[in-house]
Order: sequence, then structure tokens, then C-alpha cells
Amino acid sequence: MAEIEVQLLYFAGCPNYDAARRALEEVIHEGSIEIPVQMVLVSSDEDAGFLRFVGSPTIRIDGQDIVPPPHDAPFAMACRIYRDEEGRVVGFPSREVMRAALRARRARELERFQRDEAQRTAAAILDAEAGGDAADPPTD
Repeated sequence: MAEIEVQLLYFAGCPNYDAARRALEEVIHEGSIEIPVQMVLVSSDEDAGFLRFVGSPTIRIDGQDIVPPPHDAPFAMACRIYRDEEGRVVGFPSREVMRAALRARRARELERFQRDEAQRTAAAILDAEAGGDAADPPTD
């Protein structure tokens, strides 16, 4: 299976990035998987634009924001706010949002693996029916 890439983008003055990192690492640990959290320091407006950074903290899994911002959200060196399950304003995504994002990523990977296995099995069956031997590639 492909390795999962988890990034936490932040700026140094953000009061919430460290708590977000701890929560994210706890959620990852709950899943009994080892995924390093890549800490990405955004240090200028230019960096914010280049990284498409809409505020700190931002958590991405395989480059995708776990809480996608509005398409017209400005890229900025600013604090980012979120809403929890009760609608309260909070400084980082809830653990449940983090869990759901990781589960969705793992489910996509499992689906891809199953699809690839089914294709390999079908190819082997077709090859066997045709009298070939998929285990022995042709030689020149």
C-alpha cells in the first residue's frame, strides 16, 4: 500500500498548531499505524500563496485539506478557525474530523488495492484459459 503523507501547515505565531499536532498524533496512534506528521512552517505571504495556505493550522492528508476551505478563501498568514460538532468556534479540527479523514484515506487505498488484485486475478484466469503461463514472462 502507498504511504500516507500527513502535513500540518502552520505559522510560528499560531496559538493552536501545537495542540493540533498533539491531537493529530494521538489520532494516528489510535489507529495503530505509524505515520509521521510533517510540520510545514509557513513564514511569509509568498509561502502562503505558493502553498495555498488559508490559515494556521491546516492539516492535509496526501495534499488534501481535511476541512476544505471555500474556493475563494484567501491565502494568508492568519489563524484559521473551525467549527466543532456543536457548532462552536475552535482553533483546529476535532479529533473526529481527523479520524474520519484518515479512515477515508485508508478506505480509498483498500479499494485501490482490491481493484488491482481483482484485475491481476482476472488477467491470470484469462491467461490460464488461453493456455499461457502468467508466471513465466515471454523471452526473446
